[in-house]
Amino acid sequence: MSSFYDRSYYGNSESVADVFKLHPVKSREIEFFKRLISPQKGEKLLDIGCGTGAYLMGLEGNGIDLWGIDLSENATEIARKRVSNPQQILCANADPLPFGDNIFDYVTALGIVEHFPSIPSILSEMCRVIKPQGQAVIMVPNIYYYKFIWDTLRKGAGPVRHQEIEALYSFARWKQFIEEAGLTVLRVSHHNKFNKPLLTWLRNLFIPYYFSNHFIFICTKK
Repeated sequence: MSSFYDRSYYGNSESVADVFKLHPVKSREIEFFKRLISPQKGEKLLDIGCGTGAYLMGLEGNGIDLWGIDLSENATEIARKRVSNPQQILCANADPLPFGDNIFDYVTALGIVEHFPSIPSILSEMCRVIKPQGQAVIMVPNIYYYKFIWDTLRKGAGPVRHQEIEALYSFARWKQFIEEAGLTVLRVSHHNKFNKPLLTWLRNLFIPYYFSNHFIFICTKK
């Protein structure tokens, strides 16, 4: 699995000069995620599947104790160049997480849970490492995304999976997975890609909530 992400997903490590550049679409995505929660100075945050560390880079400078973990060596190499504590970016399997119980104030998993062999296991691991009253932010894909339905009606083709493991479920099934892992859903958001702001706004306005591209669950321990 690690070699797949290194070879097909992240490619070779970027040059230092390019590490701090973000595509405008990626910048809008990071700003959206930053508005979901408000970590304070001194609080500890773990980003599971941190990739090249774009989200962590966006939180730099606020005094947050930032940690990341990813399976890809190429991705973590880039991520370490983006943060002030590169030793806190781990290249490792996140299931099980290499941390003790009740360690983090926040754990984020932004488009990563669906790629684990056991969804209940990784969600339980997230719950385990969160402190009492801590929060988890979990973004997952929707099997009833309007584009999947349209492609099925138009071409007879269902969702296309782009990675070796990519589970797709409905809103209700994802919520069930999360609650069974010991987490309580505080609120839910959604998004339909981060293209030009007007296009994003129109999508969110006209696409029915349960046909959204992704759901973002903000949770705490039960």
